[in-house]
Amino acid sequence: MYYKCRHFNIKELVDKKTFARFGEDAWMFFNPMALRMLDALRDYFATTVTVNDWPFGGKNQYRGFRPPGCKIGAEFSQHKRGAAFDISVKGFTAETVREEILTHKDTYFPQITCLEGEIPWVHFDCRNIPDRIRIVYP
Repeated sequence: MYYKCRHFNIKELVDKKTFARFGEDAWMFFNPMALRMLDALRDYFATTVTVNDWPFGGKNQYRGFRPPGCKIGAEFSQHKRGAAFDISVKGFTAETVREEILTHKDTYFPQITCLEGEIPWVHFDCRNIPDRIRIVYP
């Protein structure tokens, strides 16, 4: 089941090298559920949601997909499976975003299954676990 984000271009979701090699075909690296939830977060908060900012002159390029060999994050990170994003939501603290996700998990965010707590950004993923939403601490 193919899904391409409505609110994000592929450069915002992959690193520079992955984009240079695959271009628009890099959508193939993502779990469609994670992409849908990324769009759902943008719809819900109705403001800028930032993943990677390298296309706009920023330094972040590994907050979405992390390619094989990437040293950032855990060995079995959901980022390396295309099922996780680290985001910042303009005008909202990370804690507020996490609270909203938990409050509306069944209506707006049914495919988010994991959040990281106590960090200044929002990590969410769509891993295959029986918990409704697991909170992990890095």
